[in-house]
Formats: sequence, C-alpha cells, structure tokens
Amino acid sequence: MGRVRAFHLAGCGLWFHTGDHGPPHFHAGVADAWEIRVYFLQEPPEPEVKFAVKRVSAKVVREILKLSAEHRAELFEEWERSQADE
Repeated sequence: MGRVRAFHLAGCGLWFHTGDHGPPHFHAGVADAWEIRVYFLQEPPEPEVKFAVKRVSAKVVREILKLSAEHRAELFEEWERSQADE
C-alpha cells in the first residue's frame, strides 16, 4: 500500500493499494468511519463509497474531487508506480 503524495487533506488518509484492479483510482478515508474510491481519470473524478459507518461529509468529498482533478497527471504517475510495486 502506498500513500498518495500528489496532495494531502488534513484528517483524511489517501492511499493506493499495490496491485489493485483498474480503472486507476485511489482510496480516501477516515479509519473506522468511511472509505471511498476515487476514479481520478474520469471527468469529473467520480467517487464510490466502499463503506461508511459514519456519514461522509459532502464538503470533504468535494475537496477530494477538486484536488483529484487538479493533480490528475501526478496521481496517474503514482498509480502506475503502485501497480509496478506488486
């Protein structure tokens, strides 16, 4: 598992799973509360809730999607590296 380095968001974990399935995406979440997958190559980036014990803040999701769009090229490079690290 590799940490997203293209950007960070306080209070939220951002990571790639090594050898994960396509299409390219990263995971964002708060431990024991919620996790989403973010498909950052889509226009606009698309979130998918993986699990949510607590409600995922719409404000946080909007910020993640905004940053994903702004850092799309860097995220794709990181995704490719994470898949090569299997």
